[in-house]
Amino acid sequence: MIKLGVHPNFQKKHPPVLAIGGHDPSGGAGIVADAQALLGLGAWPLTIISCLTAQNTQLIKQISYQPIEALQQQLAVLLADFTPAAIKLGVLGNLEVQTLVAQLIKRYPQVPLVVDPVLASTSGTSFSSEEQLAHLKQEILPFCTVITPNLNELEQLVPSKGTIEYKARQLIKLGCKAVLVTGTHQQKHTVKNLLFTGSTSGPLVNRWQRLEGEFHGSGCTLASALAALLARGEALTQAAVKAQDYTWHSLEKALKLTEGQLLPLRTRDLDHA
Repeated sequence: MIKLGVHPNFQKKHPPVLAIGGHDPSGGAGIVADAQALLGLGAWPLTIISCLTAQNTQLIKQISYQPIEALQQQLAVLLADFTPAAIKLGVLGNLEVQTLVAQLIKRYPQVPLVVDPVLASTSGTSFSSEEQLAHLKQEILPFCTVITPNLNELEQLVPSKGTIEYKARQLIKLGCKAVLVTGTHQQKHTVKNLLFTGSTSGPLVNRWQRLEGEFHGSGCTLASALAALLARGEALTQAAVKAQDYTWHSLEKALKLTEGQLLPLRTRDLDHA
């Protein structure tokens, strides 16, 4: 007899994905965006908040970090009940939290790990120190399935005069299995995203029509969509294309609710005027 409220195929159809990131009260980015994208692509969001922010669609006023003891307890209780099918990392807050996360991911070596390297907000607020950046490269990226930097983040991760491919290959040398570089910061009519893998051949290139306006949470959407698809067993190259498609359509339907950035609409079955 099946217990009330328990479906025998639920986990198979909705694999749990652990998302660790900051809370954005506007819902445009951060852990709310992660949850929306994960649900939108058929995964169940397990959410751990690394830090709280006082922000809206225009600026960030304050960042408050979670006490490490609270995070340890939250993770322990959550993971006693769930086994994640993928892990997605966003803003980790400070080095203490990042160290805890580095220890965590080593417990799940076979689980896909998607890293969205949110090093600074669009308004210029920094989310990472030099010490954190070095730790990220030494203790997290070697275990990463795919990292999703935009061009500015790629430059911070690999500061050099080298090409995009050179910089992506440097991250792969650290241990990343793949690097998906998004070209949203280039001022061109199309957005060109490049997926680099351990293959010696060139990157997989995907081009998307550039949409007007600035968007709040596009990077969170892409990385979480990718984590959901990997959790569902999609191959990386196929998942990368589907995640980009999902992100583009979320931006195409974005809402203009304030004078600030547009908010991606990640729910596929809703429409708006």
